[in-house]
Amino acid sequence: MRARIVPPETLRSLDTLDWVDRSRRVFREEDHVYVPVKDGYPYDAVLPTRIRKGRGYQRLGDAVIFHGRRPSAEEIEDVACREEPAFILFIPAHTGDLRVPYYELLSGIPHEVLHRESGILYHLDPTKVMFSQGNREEKRRIASLIRPGERIADMFAGIGYFTLSSATAGGMVHAMEINPDSFYYLQKNISSNQLTTSVLAECGDCRNLLSGEYDRIMMGHFDSELFLSIALSHTTPGTVIHLHTLHPDEDTVKGMIGEHGYDARITVHRVKKYAPQICHCVLDVVLR
Repeated sequence: MRARIVPPETLRSLDTLDWVDRSRRVFREEDHVYVPVKDGYPYDAVLPTRIRKGRGYQRLGDAVIFHGRRPSAEEIEDVACREEPAFILFIPAHTGDLRVPYYELLSGIPHEVLHRESGILYHLDPTKVMFSQGNREEKRRIASLIRPGERIADMFAGIGYFTLSSATAGGMVHAMEINPDSFYYLQKNISSNQLTTSVLAECGDCRNLLSGEYDRIMMGHFDSELFLSIALSHTTPGTVIHLHTLHPDEDTVKGMIGEHGYDARITVHRVKKYAPQICHCVLDVVLR
């Protein structure tokens, strides 16, 4: 990692500077702070890639989130010393159709945070809405497929996981979200990223909000197959559907597509491990 060496007291003043690589974390060492530098800018040192050992966690703004099993007291203390977060949460699951976090506060006082990822700003309250950093590469992959001017439906928009990156890539996005808290942050994030002319956001059940025909449909929910029939009613030959699932079943999906008079080319992409022997996958479905 290329870095500039700066005094700790100047760290906050660097946040808006162009050369700072916000996709990487700063590294502290005694009286110095190593700030990551973007390609093409001068730097003072090259740091070796660090391989962190121990329990995994998620950093969102000034918060730290644990998932999976409950962390031990030692693991909580370790991350508190390492990251110095404002608060720490344990979120083992998200519940119901609204995907509301089930959480335990481990330290600090929870509040709204600002998270930066791939040049996009995400405002959120992690005690009210979900956010998965594990989907980062999938967001980049989808954005790379967008053609300028595409009409895109994001049926489960959340706070803008795929909406914001798709609109930034040139798509015209119809974003639908049923959770009022998530919808509040979706609107805030659209505005913060200056995408108000590229995104139409609506709060409600996507089955009642889909309108017209789309070039691309995002189905970022593990129960997407239950919504596939209504989605297919808003497609044309050439429409691409990105269907998220924990149990990829190409035959079932092809059968549903056939009932609507289409054939399809289906490609399965593995996003991340979800549980033992279970993977979060995305089916790229090209209708024809």
